[in-house]
Amino acid sequence: MKNKSLSQLVRDYSAGEINEREYREMRTKLIQDIVVGNTIIEKTKYIPPTNQKNNTGIKKESKNKKKINLQNKRPLFIAISVLGIVSIILIIGVLTLR
Repeated sequence: MKNKSLSQLVRDYSAGEINEREYREMRTKLIQDIVVGNTIIEKTKYIPPTNQKNNTGIKKESKNKKKINLQNKRPLFIAISVLGIVSIILIIGVLTLR
């Protein structure tokens, strides 16, 4: 096995260059080598995506705001209504049993 990183193994597996069995075997060997100390982990240099933040680190406001579809709120309204009715029935039931 070449000296690969875990992220490279994942990329190879998702691209179809290695199958699941090979991926799992190589991942196991890599993790064991890291734990034993045979493989040195290099620090990765993370670069955040540039399209979400400007130079000041503040997120840009989206000009294309989505309008809320009122039909999406109906199931929530129905669930709250049913819970309200059930709680009223339970309260009345408890008060009548006393």
